Amino acid sequence: MPMAILFRQIPLFTVLPLSLLSLFLLFRLLANHQPHRFSQLPKPFPPPPKVAYFISGTNNDGPRIFRLLQATYHPRNYYLLHLDRRASDKQRDQLARIVGSVEIFVAAGNVNVMKKSNPVNEEGSSPLALILHGAAILSRWKKDWDWFVNLAASDYPLIPQDDFLHILSYLPRELNFIEHETNITMQEYQRITDVIVDPRLYLQSAGRMFMGSEKRTVPNAFRFLTGSPHVILNHKLIQFALLGWENFPRILLLYFSNTRLSHKAYFQTLACNSEFSRTVINSNLRYTDCNSPCSESHHSRRPMDFGSMLASGAAFAGNFSVNDPIMDVIDSVVLNRGKGMPAPGAWCLGRSWSGRVSCSEWGDVDILRPGPAARRFKQLLLKLMKSKSFRSDFT
Repeated sequence: MPMAILFRQIPLFTVLPLSLLSLFLLFRLLANHQPHRFSQLPKPFPPPPKVAYFISGTNNDGPRIFRLLQATYHPRNYYLLHLDRRASDKQRDQLARIVGSVEIFVAAGNVNVMKKSNPVNEEGSSPLALILHGAAILSRWKKDWDWFVNLAASDYPLIPQDDFLHILSYLPRELNFIEHETNITMQEYQRITDVIVDPRLYLQSAGRMFMGSEKRTVPNAFRFLTGSPHVILNHKLIQFALLGWENFPRILLLYFSNTRLSHKAYFQTLACNSEFSRTVINSNLRYTDCNSPCSESHHSRRPMDFGSMLASGAAFAGNFSVNDPIMDVIDSVVLNRGKGMPAPGAWCLGRSWSGRVSCSEWGDVDILRPGPAARRFKQLLLKLMKSKSFRSDFT
């Protein structure tokens, strides 16, 4: 083996940084003071986790989904892609063909395109049905992943996968990253009491959502929470939602099937009212713009956003416009991704072309080469741990 290739396969981080060690010791200390303990402190060089990505979009989102796939790609992970019923069968076929044309995707066998589309009404409960459907397919397809991440076509990563997996490899696999809010506003109260019917749950064609004439009372059997529809859930919580070894997930699903925007409250309510309460971190590791207001920003991205996005240490950001120039900056500065190429990592052994690695050859997928983004991501986790509300405890 040429020396250049050999050196590329040597991990850069051969010594656990002191700050990372403090991160895991603190998790261990917190776990030892709780009835529900996390798993044992990992060994100095734990194996990287595997992440199951569910990426969904709508009409004409095929190119955006493919670009997001390339930006988040790592051979260890699994990827399930979905275009909803607003997109044509031709668009789904085109997405499947372009995925099948990438040699590494075929060789790794870790990318799938859903052949059948699901109808989605963003105001109804069909988006929750879609997320659960995607999670069920991923659970049946592969069983060795650690975390489930749902992304929209308008999302984009702010961290290379080597950095993301490197930091996650030192965290307890029991953790769930779910941004949630317990203070219910009048608008949220109205959403709870309204009874809606989302016809996209049972009609092939598009149907308008309608509201029942009667109101229902606020539930007292569980505490209602709301938050972002984007979550990072561990495999066990996904299995709990899908299989339910107790009746609570099924009761909750019946309730939320007639609730507006149920995908913004179901996982928050499920996790924080169950045995998983002590594993929930009150963050989804996404960039938020606290100036307009403190939520995932919906305004058009400005050049000045790039610096604040990186400084946040977040793993993902959302609401990018089609071919947003800031995504090109992220590709160049953060991901080192050439146009039309997967984001490179330590697994890439291909030749450099115009300053970008082509990934035409690959090596050991268990080797990671983290960089500056790992330090920013680590600092975000440390900041979350210092917050008094970083971990939920409702049980």
